[in-house]
Amino acid sequence: MAGAAAPSRACADTQRFTVESAKSRVSFDAFHPWTIGVFSAASEGPTGEFEIDISDLRQPVKGGLTVSAAGFRSGDNGRDKDIRRALDVDHHPEIRYRIDKMDSSFPSLAENNDVILTIHGVLSVKGIERPTTFAGRIRLRPGGALWIRGESWLKPRDWGVPLIRSWLVSMKDSVLALFDLTLNKSQ
Repeated sequence: MAGAAAPSRACADTQRFTVESAKSRVSFDAFHPWTIGVFSAASEGPTGEFEIDISDLRQPVKGGLTVSAAGFRSGDNGRDKDIRRALDVDHHPEIRYRIDKMDSSFPSLAENNDVILTIHGVLSVKGIERPTTFAGRIRLRPGGALWIRGESWLKPRDWGVPLIRSWLVSMKDSVLALFDLTLNKSQ
């Protein structure tokens, strides 16, 4: 039959998922030599939306994650001010990550089984965009929600973020960035 095209499989099985902000967080671990050691800071309530085909993870994935730069809390008010200053939250209130591609260890998801991921995308901090890859995992939970976790070592200076100092000693030049997300099917 000339002129008739079958619907694309990618479009037919792709589902839209939204970040459940109350059950999700973005954080980082930073390291100070000799002084305070490791400290963590987390920003609760990230937002985002993703389009994914859970029956065929080889299909293209679209979506993005947004977190409030001013929302990072470390448990130390002085350090929190330093973090907000370093991120220049008055001029750059959000940190964003856009997924461009995802590689998976298995082609589909099965309930309560983890699939290992390599997530490729672009991270935007202080208006500077850089390609960034996260190692991660995804799990289909009962009821159809998704759990996704990822981590990547980042150099804040690559995004123009100065290193935080304590007692005249700067933190190490890399931080471990992490996200832990619950995604629900969009209605």
